Amino acid sequence: MSCPHVSGMAAVIKSQYPSWSPSAIKSAIMSTASQINNMKAPITAELGAIATAYDYGAGEISTSEALQPGLVYETTTIDYLNFLCCHGYNTSTIEVISKNVPDGFACPKESSVDMISNINYPSIAVFSLTGKQSKSITRTLTNIAGDGNSTYSLTIEATSGLTITVSPTSLQFTKNNQKLSYQVTFTPTVPTLLKDVFGSIIWTNKKIKVRTPFVAKQ
Repeated sequence: MSCPHVSGMAAVIKSQYPSWSPSAIKSAIMSTASQINNMKAPITAELGAIATAYDYGAGEISTSEALQPGLVYETTTIDYLNFLCCHGYNTSTIEVISKNVPDGFACPKESSVDMISNINYPSIAVFSLTGKQSKSITRTLTNIAGDGNSTYSLTIEATSGLTITVSPTSLQFTKNNQKLSYQVTFTPTVPTLLKDVFGSIIWTNKKIKVRTPFVAKQ
């Protein structure tokens, strides 16, 4: 039943903000979702264990907060085309699939899963973390709050096994539709991750919380 609920929420957002792109609407729904159930407890999986992003994705939809997300991730056509490149499709095949390939686009000569990590999506997946090797990814947020000046501070939620650093640690927007980027660096604290690590990058001002879930895979 999640599909009709999400589709309905997307329709509500589009009716309120007709100029928002599909990726902005998707970001608004994902970044404001809750990982707490209606009993104010963590969401659980079918057998009662604490659920993870593999179970609930971004979380349960928050209808009121999705209408006021503050910041959104704009995922571009190039992002999605590069995703196809990383999965082994060549430029000619992608042109047949997409029908909307910008002039001059070509798959990078060396596509890798690290490129997928850097797609400007409202969640983060980092692959093959081994030893003490760090991996860094970049995300760009767009201010759509409508109030111009706004400063967001950083909170990191994560389980053990990783050191996570974010630069910068605050985002200061001075106008609507302004874009600011940040970099997240994941460094294992153990030689081998025994299991996938879940967490969140959270940006907050006095009124809005923008949550970006992540998973670091073995």
